[in-house]
Amino acid sequence: MLQRSLLVASSLLLACVASPGDDPQEPASTSTAPPSGSSGPDQTTGAPPPATTSGPGTTTEPDGTTVASDDAATTDPGVYFDLGQVPDAPEGMIPGCQSAVDIVFVMDVSTTMASFINILSDEILVVDAALQALELDQPPHYGLAVFVDDALLVNGGVPYLDALDLQADFDMWAAFTASNQQVGGGNSNTTWTENSLDGLYLAAHDFQWRPAESTIRIVIHTTDDTFWDGPTVGNGVNILHGYGDTVQALQDEEVRVYAFTDDIGGSCSCLDVTPGWSSPYMGMLPIPEATDGSVYDIGQVLAGMVSLSDAINGSVEESYCDPYTPQG
Repeated sequence: MLQRSLLVASSLLLACVASPGDDPQEPASTSTAPPSGSSGPDQTTGAPPPATTSGPGTTTEPDGTTVASDDAATTDPGVYFDLGQVPDAPEGMIPGCQSAVDIVFVMDVSTTMASFINILSDEILVVDAALQALELDQPPHYGLAVFVDDALLVNGGVPYLDALDLQADFDMWAAFTASNQQVGGGNSNTTWTENSLDGLYLAAHDFQWRPAESTIRIVIHTTDDTFWDGPTVGNGVNILHGYGDTVQALQDEEVRVYAFTDDIGGSCSCLDVTPGWSSPYMGMLPIPEATDGSVYDIGQVLAGMVSLSDAINGSVEESYCDPYTPQG
């Protein structure tokens, strides 16, 4: 289910040959129906019925007309159609594709995020089992960055090699949300705007990623509000990085951001908090779109309408064998 192209036999090419008196054939139809939260369409193709060969050098068209055929057609390598995820693809590593996956979770740990982090803790072992089942050459690596108005890259960017250790830290940070404190202590969190950008920058710049040419690099970003755009001071905390710098750091490291964010937030629960996540920010593309990722509705995860583990594993499958293509 990971291959992104399908070889169509050269016999389809012969079906496109028409006699001089025939009307041109209609092109193959294509329909797209992208799944919710996915950045790439699934496509289906249609084609006219294949021609038949009635003898050396001749081809019989579907309407009964016999035309000369070109011997060179029999050696044509074929036509490729991008069909998205192909059902029943073999498991295991595909030659020429990535041999490892690194996932860094960049999590808002302010007071409103406890329920989401608890779901993430409950499902991280399911995510890990699915990644192990891909049978890549190397085991998955995980990382964790947390933020309120300040930000911290846990373990200094050294990867977690065991999902159980990551799960234990998820549980710890879920409990931390009740404190209403900054990650590094010092003062209470009295604002709704949080420091996503420094968290994302730390993940991109300081996590110990494996080589980009052989590794799927993914950030799973979770927040229910908007962000400070640095350099500035937010709630008494120095915000170090701005929107453009953060996007550039993610693109330089070939990191895809898959974000779980909200539509409405703020202290009044009435403010549009989509800019930068699912809508443009000050004329710049949303971070998931700019980094070849996708965005999901955090409310649907909390309501049980979207499986968090399915969404994360789908992000990996979507990225596998797919060249990194940043935008903007």
